[in-house]
Amino acid sequence: MIRLVAFDVDGTLRDRDQLPESTRTALKQLKERGIALALCTGRSEYEMASLREELGIDWAITCNGSHVGHRGKTLSGTPFARTTVEGWLTEAERLNHTLLLYGANGLYTNRENAPLFRRAQQEIGFMEPTLIDSASGELPEIYQSIIFCGEEEESFYTGAERDGFYVHRWRTWAVDLNPSGMNKAIGLRMLMDHLAIAPEETAAFGDGLNDLEMIASVGMGIAMGNACEELKERARFVTKPLHEDGIAYAVEKWILHA
Repeated sequence: MIRLVAFDVDGTLRDRDQLPESTRTALKQLKERGIALALCTGRSEYEMASLREELGIDWAITCNGSHVGHRGKTLSGTPFARTTVEGWLTEAERLNHTLLLYGANGLYTNRENAPLFRRAQQEIGFMEPTLIDSASGELPEIYQSIIFCGEEEESFYTGAERDGFYVHRWRTWAVDLNPSGMNKAIGLRMLMDHLAIAPEETAAFGDGLNDLEMIASVGMGIAMGNACEELKERARFVTKPLHEDGIAYAVEKWILHA
């Protein structure tokens, strides 16, 4: 029996700000059955607050698993070392790169109105970040960074081996970095342990490459019909696309009436 369902957000629950009414109904049905719900996303706790509250979801696994929150409060988190972030800011200044830094309570950047950030904001949506003043010495805990650079420039931030980071490139010009060993599956496992829920009692929905570990780590991994082929191959089930009531179809067929 499924007791916990985790949902990726972009491309799974919603497309930009479009969230199907059938998905809202399916989430309500799950909650009425006493099933716990969690967002599980590469975005930050700060960005997910309004959606989480709108949908009545208590749990959010954010920053690709580096932060786990309950109603906006940190349950557990794995931030980068402060010296690491300071080093990135120095390199970004030298190379004229833009960084997007994810804290639990804010979104920060080192450059205002940067073209690649505006491009990403237009394509997938981002809240407006706060300009960070690294010279002030005040730096919040950072759980994820987006670096707007090409793959050939990643090593300036990761080092040649890249072993110290979880790397997820989602555009040729943009890459996510998280602390080593972190991914959505790790964050979800932290939540499962906290709730005393086993992997076989957990379902997860996703559509992208950063959902691979999560989908493989639970008893019922479900890929959206619009998911990448690699994720579909890893999933136990493949449902319909987001805009063809894919969440509602899977909830009805494989969770509520399995």
